[in-house]
Amino acid sequence: MNLSSRRPTSASLMTEAWTPGDSLQLDALVAACALVAHADGWVTAEERRRLVARVQGLPALGLFGVDEAVQAFEALIGRFDKDPDDGEAVAEAAILRLRGRAGPAHLLVAAACSIAAADGGFDAEERAAILRICHLLDLEADAFDLMAARGRR
Repeated sequence: MNLSSRRPTSASLMTEAWTPGDSLQLDALVAACALVAHADGWVTAEERRRLVARVQGLPALGLFGVDEAVQAFEALIGRFDKDPDDGEAVAEAAILRLRGRAGPAHLLVAAACSIAAADGGFDAEERAAILRICHLLDLEADAFDLMAARGRR
C-alpha cells in the first residue's frame, strides 16, 4: 500500500494498519494522545475527564483493549504531571517506534488530531505537538490538514 500517493481512509487503515495486541502500537497511540493532551503544560480535571472519554472512543482501542489503554494514558499523564521532560521523553520514544510503519503512523496522527479536537479545535500548543509527532514519524503534516487547523478555536 503506497500511502504517500493517496490519503488513506480510516476504515481501510484500521483493518490494514493496526495489529490487535501489538504493544508497540498501543504504547505509541497512548503516547501521542498524552503528548497532545499535555501540550499546554497541564491537564485539568475537566480536560482529563473529556480526554479519557475521547480516548475510550478511539476506534483503534477496540483492537488493543480500552481499559488497558486508559490506564496507560492516565499513567503517562501522571508522569507528565510529575516531570514534564520525563513524560515527553517517554512519549516521544514510544512514538518513534512506529517510524517507518506508514499505516500505523498515519492512524496515530489521526488519533492525535482527534484528541486535539476534543476541546473544540487546535490551539497553537496542540498543533505544535502534532507537528512534532509528524516529524518524529517522518510524515508530511499537510496530509492531516494541520495548516488549515492553524486558525481554529
